[in-house]
Amino acid sequence: MSQEAPTDIQLGELLIRGGLLDPEQFEAAYRLSFKMRLPIGRVLTMHGHVTEEQLRAALEIQARIRDGYLPFEHGVQTLLMVAHEGVALDTALNRTGPVASPSSSQQVPMHNRLGELLTASGIASQPLVEQGMVTSSETGLPLGLVLLNKGIITRASLNSALSAQKLIREGRVDRESILYALKMARLRSISLAQSLQETGQFADLGPKFGIGALFVMAGAVSESQLMTALEIAATNDKDLDEVFVELGYASKPCVKAAKHILKMIETGVLFEDQAAQIISKVQYASSNDELQRVLALIDEDPSAIFEEKQPIEITDILKKSGLISDKDLQIATALALANKVPLMKTLFDARLIDEQVLEHATHLKNYLDHDLLKLEQATIVMAYCLENNMIVEETLDTFGWTAPQ
Repeated sequence: MSQEAPTDIQLGELLIRGGLLDPEQFEAAYRLSFKMRLPIGRVLTMHGHVTEEQLRAALEIQARIRDGYLPFEHGVQTLLMVAHEGVALDTALNRTGPVASPSSSQQVPMHNRLGELLTASGIASQPLVEQGMVTSSETGLPLGLVLLNKGIITRASLNSALSAQKLIREGRVDRESILYALKMARLRSISLAQSLQETGQFADLGPKFGIGALFVMAGAVSESQLMTALEIAATNDKDLDEVFVELGYASKPCVKAAKHILKMIETGVLFEDQAAQIISKVQYASSNDELQRVLALIDEDPSAIFEEKQPIEITDILKKSGLISDKDLQIATALALANKVPLMKTLFDARLIDEQVLEHATHLKNYLDHDLLKLEQATIVMAYCLENNMIVEETLDTFGWTAPQ
């Protein structure tokens, strides 16, 4: 009798059982993905642990196991065939036996609050929404994002439907009024807020500038990432900031700062663009102490955070990367002044840095001078270059941080 499929099967467990990784490799990749704020799958493919095809197969198998369509052991056997025999996924699935028929409780759900709003308002047809729900169940992607990617709905329509779903859940507008407003918004190509205001059903949609807009303006999340987070928040009745933390879009200290900053916007202490600059400064805050230092500065003198930017020196990159200490720099600076030689030559002669480090740091400073990277990103690139014997451009391409031309 086959093992019952665990509903919480993790990608790492599947890859290890499928012989693609050993536990140490996955643990190292997981730590790096967390540090770099990258999806674990991307880190695994970057390091050559798995191919793109193998990763896609593993994700598909994981989704089928979670949905109860495939026993766990069959999934492992399927992945083994894909990874080690070069068998196509569909062929491997057929060889491992018939796909398990899910029980009535495991059927792909055909009842979805967002889907109902989309169909009832005429934004999308019932058959297309049902197809989208099947794809959503198979891939684990939110329904709204699936329909958006397929071109079935527009981003504006998805925004309106998600807002409508939230208003209904909060009891602020009844369902019939929302559906009418959604239909009018669709027919007249206007926003849901405008439609509600014109019909007189609802005048106040709450603050227009929230944590989502703040993070997008700051460059902390993309529009697509925000769409995913909004749908998960609406579907699971969670706050958006909670979802941001769960998805790894922001640290808890950063979210805490965002709430503080939004209150400052409401009271007129800060403008939205200033707030976005602050978020970019605390985006990498890893502790409450670090966060409090920045917020204390803001509370004391909000304008201080926007003082003219000081140029970042090569020594700043080296210190932030942990390649030299403050004491090393003090001694080297004194020697350089005494001997009337450049500081970099003194560091090089003292064997605190080598040619490769100096080349990377010089290159990274150029990106920093033109505001194409943040110092925290530069330190990550430096560490990755040295660890993997790569040049700066290769590492930037790897992380998707390639500077614009």
